[in-house]
Amino acid sequence: MWQADRANVNERDLKLVEVLGTGESRVDGKFLSAASVERLRQQFGVPVEEFAVILIGKDGTEKQRSQTPVDVAVLFRTIDAMPMRQQEMRSRQ
Repeated sequence: MWQADRANVNERDLKLVEVLGTGESRVDGKFLSAASVERLRQQFGVPVEEFAVILIGKDGTEKQRSQTPVDVAVLFRTIDAMPMRQQEMRSRQ
């Protein structure tokens, strides 16, 4: 779904960070080191046995968390309702 809606992903300046329990973890397709994976798990409190979708704002803070997959349309609506995104959309008009 992420790749299918690449235009909307790019418009919102999103990065997909996949931190996996097994296999190669990635940021936008580029591999993460084991140390980086561990730092992310500690920073956001996600044990290796748990699933989490975490929306991180441009300010580096957690904006939303889900224990189940999130539809990209719902994700886009959530982002579009945020004050910084509202400001970005107004400045483009």
